[in-house]
Amino acid sequence: MKTKQILAAIGLISGVMGSHSALAGTINVTYAGSSNFGSGAVGYNSGSIAPSPSGTGLAGVLIGGDSFTTANHTYDFSATGQFNTWCVDIYHWLVGGNVTYTVATGAELATSLSALRPGTPDGAMRVSQLGQLANQVYSIVDTKDESAAFQLAVWAITYGTIEGGRYRINTTNGGFRVGTTTASSTYGVLADTWLQNLGTTGYTGNYKLTYLNDGTVNNTQDMVVFTVAPPPNFSTTVPEPATLALFGLGLAGLGFSRRKLASQAR
Repeated sequence: MKTKQILAAIGLISGVMGSHSALAGTINVTYAGSSNFGSGAVGYNSGSIAPSPSGTGLAGVLIGGDSFTTANHTYDFSATGQFNTWCVDIYHWLVGGNVTYTVATGAELATSLSALRPGTPDGAMRVSQLGQLANQVYSIVDTKDESAAFQLAVWAITYGTIEGGRYRINTTNGGFRVGTTTASSTYGVLADTWLQNLGTTGYTGNYKLTYLNDGTVNNTQDMVVFTVAPPPNFSTTVPEPATLALFGLGLAGLGFSRRKLASQAR
């Protein structure tokens, strides 16, 4: 999270981050501070990252998830009117107050990231790896350091370059780098550990990614939301009691027929 005054979008960056589907819905939200996991706000660890909205150099930022409120309860991630988000846009400052986001898909985020970070890994792979990260660690993110670590890991996946087969939280990465203090902090080390284990440890949850962007306005950061998804092949259809009774009668009838045939064969 990087809360400051709105900065003007610049050139290609603005155009790419603003791309969105004309068929997508929208949601009006109000910035409500740091991410809230039910027991209070977490996040807001100060650190430094680059690139940043103020240029390519390191900039002091607040690192962690953000909390939004909304009167629109039609989306599964906003059923209570409050939900947590994670920044996937290091080129704009986050606007406090009211914002209208386009509700988009992971595929649309992948298109934006492929243009911003062409080559390997492409945007589709980065979005898939965001899902891996969430499935492995998101269920345990409920402290200030864990919130900051998760945000750093999200930034590294969306913008970082691969080093030795892994994304890294360090001071030298060509795609996303941090300051010395951030790299050596508790949350910096934790994020780096998560990234080194990405794709190699078991899942602790099953999460769906929703992409929020502000269209061509480009006056705030684009975000992602992770919400619990049903397990694969999960069905909410439960047989009616009468259906169960009929099914039982059918089995009983089948057993009777088999016994009858067996007696006739003797």
